[in-house]
Amino acid sequence: MTSELAKNLQNLDAFWSAMAHSPELKSEQQNEQKSEQELKIHTNWPHKAWQADFGLDYPEKAHPLPADKSRVTITKPAEHSSEQVKMSLQAMVLPLHGAQFNGSNQVEVLTRSDDLASWAQACSNAFGYSIAPEALLPLLSNPNATLFSYKVDGTIAGTAIAFQSDDVMGVHQVGVDPNFRGQGIAKTLMHHLVDFAKRQNTRLMTLQASKAGLPLYQQMGFSLLAEVYHLKPS
Repeated sequence: MTSELAKNLQNLDAFWSAMAHSPELKSEQQNEQKSEQELKIHTNWPHKAWQADFGLDYPEKAHPLPADKSRVTITKPAEHSSEQVKMSLQAMVLPLHGAQFNGSNQVEVLTRSDDLASWAQACSNAFGYSIAPEALLPLLSNPNATLFSYKVDGTIAGTAIAFQSDDVMGVHQVGVDPNFRGQGIAKTLMHHLVDFAKRQNTRLMTLQASKAGLPLYQQMGFSLLAEVYHLKPS
C-alpha cells in the first residue's frame, strides 16, 4: 500500500470513527499472542462496517454483519465470497503545495446544532439516502471536523465536510441538491475546500469519488490511488 493511499484510508477511518458507532466486534484469535482485528460498525449513518486497514481478513462467518450494513474494503472479494460488491468509489489524492483555488463567500461554515436538520436534509437530497441530524452532532464539537454549506437565497443547496488527520485534509459528503444542479456549486465547494485546507497548513487532500464526481476531481488535479469497495451480503 502506498503512503498516499494509507493516508487516504487513515483519514476515512478517523472521520467515520469520530461519529458514534456500536461496540466494536472482534475477530477470533489469530495467533498465540491473541492479536485481534477490529471491525467497527455504525448503528446509524453512515451504516458502514470497516477495519482500520480496510482489509478483507475479518472472519465474516464467525461474526456475520447485520443485513443493513455495508462492509468497506480495498480488496475485491473472491467470486465464492458470501459478500458481493454493492458499489465502488475511487480513492484520490491532491498535493496541496501547487494547488491554487479561491474560496467563495457563498460557502459558509455550519456551527450551530439548530442548523443540522436543514444541512442533513440537503445532504440526504443530494445523495439519495437519509442522514439523521443527530449522527452529525459529534462533528460539531470535533476540532478536526468542519461542515460547509453552499447557500442560494438562504437555502442550503450544497454540502461538504472537511476532516483533518495529521497533514491530510479529507473531503467527505460533497453533494448538491438536485434542484440546484448544473450551477457549478460542487466546483465552487471544492475550490473553497482546497483554499481552506491550505490555510490549515495541510499537505494533502484526499477523497473517495463516485463516477459522477471523477471529471471535476481529475480536472482539479486529483490522482487515482485505488478502488474502494462497498460490500453487502449476497
